[in-house]
Amino acid sequence: MNDLEHERLSDYRVVQLRGAGAEIGAVMARTLRRVPSPFRAWPWEEDFAFLQGCASIVGAIAPWLWDELATFADGLDLRPEQGLFVRAGSLPHGCSAVAWRSYDGRVLAGRTYDFYVRMRTRHLLVTQPDEGYAHVGMNGGLAGGRYDGLNEHGLFVALHKVMADRPATVAPGVPYHLILRLALQCCRTAEEAADLIMRVPHLASFNYTLADPSGALIALECYPGEAVQRRDGDNVLAVTNHYESPSLAHFQGRRPSGDSRRRKAALEAVGARWGDGWNATLDAICDHENGVCCHREFSCTLWAGVFDLGAKLAEYSFGAPCRNPLVAYDVPRTEELRT
Repeated sequence: MNDLEHERLSDYRVVQLRGAGAEIGAVMARTLRRVPSPFRAWPWEEDFAFLQGCASIVGAIAPWLWDELATFADGLDLRPEQGLFVRAGSLPHGCSAVAWRSYDGRVLAGRTYDFYVRMRTRHLLVTQPDEGYAHVGMNGGLAGGRYDGLNEHGLFVALHKVMADRPATVAPGVPYHLILRLALQCCRTAEEAADLIMRVPHLASFNYTLADPSGALIALECYPGEAVQRRDGDNVLAVTNHYESPSLAHFQGRRPSGDSRRRKAALEAVGARWGDGWNATLDAICDHENGVCCHREFSCTLWAGVFDLGAKLAEYSFGAPCRNPLVAYDVPRTEELRT
């Protein structure tokens, strides 16, 4: 079966989430089902003392998120702490994002999410919470998390897995898929989101892209137990799946990074394009020559998006953007409903 056939059989859907954390958790329990992971488990996934430590950190930052995860876990007859790592999908691998100030005056972002072609869970979540900011964003099945998205203040976020050595020991922290959820629901600006992500303890090796309508463009490089490294863009910022920081690069060992560097360079070139910025961003994420949009079994573009941060406009393709239309999804305006 080729990637197009897998794409057509995958579970693409739009899920509306609204209300308090426990209400959202109950909806997720009706929507998602636990599935086994094809990957080697992290040692702490069945270590309840460790999970309780992680739960304490998440609960202190966002009690509403802990209510959601605990309710979800209860719906699946799991202990509350297991809600942190329930998988109804799989871990991400290769992904690319670019955020830039286009020549037509807009702050735009483009995103592709690439992973194993057999990952079937591919949900767009439209979230209008009682606490925090409304947002739209994609999820590959890890409960409560977001892999990219845009909130009602125009904050754009995306994550990118970095293949690196596992640390010998890891202290309790915030699971990677929940970090973007916290940013989208707690932060108005890229600077606020960067401050949050730089303060929380991390459990895995990831890069994060942050941008907002002011033109702030921020990349964060994270590895468990190490200081988060920050890189700011001027007019364009591209982030893929390798560390730029010398203090973290050695954790990648001898793993090849040529593909990731090629995608990064190609996306950075969007800043040299004139004309309509939206179309330039779409062209950049449809790039096959440099592998930004790809169709390999173990690195296949499962979804993509283009975002106008000032207009709070998010358009996603369910599948590779080269052959699927972008569809606009409204970002809810929770704050307006409260005033």
